[in-house]
Amino acid sequence: MFKIENSNMNKNSDMKQKKLARLAGFYYLINVILSVFYMEYLPSQIVVWGDAEATMSNLLNNEMLYRFGVIAGIFVHISFIMLPLTLYRLLNHINKQYAIVMVLFALISVPISFTLLIDQIELIGIVTDYSSLDITGQTGANLKAITFFERLTNGFFLCQTFWGLWLFPFGYLVFKSGFLPKFLGVALMLGCITYMIDVVGGVMFSNYYEYFNTRILIIPAAIGEIGMCLWLLIVGVKANIKF
Repeated sequence: MFKIENSNMNKNSDMKQKKLARLAGFYYLINVILSVFYMEYLPSQIVVWGDAEATMSNLLNNEMLYRFGVIAGIFVHISFIMLPLTLYRLLNHINKQYAIVMVLFALISVPISFTLLIDQIELIGIVTDYSSLDITGQTGANLKAITFFERLTNGFFLCQTFWGLWLFPFGYLVFKSGFLPKFLGVALMLGCITYMIDVVGGVMFSNYYEYFNTRILIIPAAIGEIGMCLWLLIVGVKANIKF
């Protein structure tokens, strides 16, 4: 009788872990897809660095795309609140201190990210009123638009500190879990290191980006995060993983 009850408890625990893993994978998927759209695709369609007039022209021609981008940004940040909190429930029994640090580093970036949306929402008002402005007003609006995008880029750079730091405790917990792939844990921890190299290098050396490509540096983090997202969604958790 005791063995049957114990077996049922283990099954219930396994089911709960799998549900948590897939929920975390769902939040991760939302975050990854919308982040690519919001942080990469949208600016590439609008911003012409050094040309405020062309930037505003692109913005006017892609107004609905931009508005959708603001909504996407809101959901990016909401998903990045839910993701570490769900991962905490999944992983805190491995090492509670590391799990707490993981959540703190992730959540610190969220208020900074939401603050960046203030400029983006203000820019919607500028676009709406643009046609009613005189030449001087339109010139000022052009400058505001490109300044807001520059501030957005700088804000993302600041957030990159915490987007990197949270990966180390997360990767450690994955590595130690026994039910998630160790190699993804290693990739996440390496991702933390390469993110921080990029942040420190970008601040300390004026010619840093002449020698280092950020897209190459974040490859370990991309492998770890996208791989983790897909694993959580498709597999969930799997006992006694050896790789």
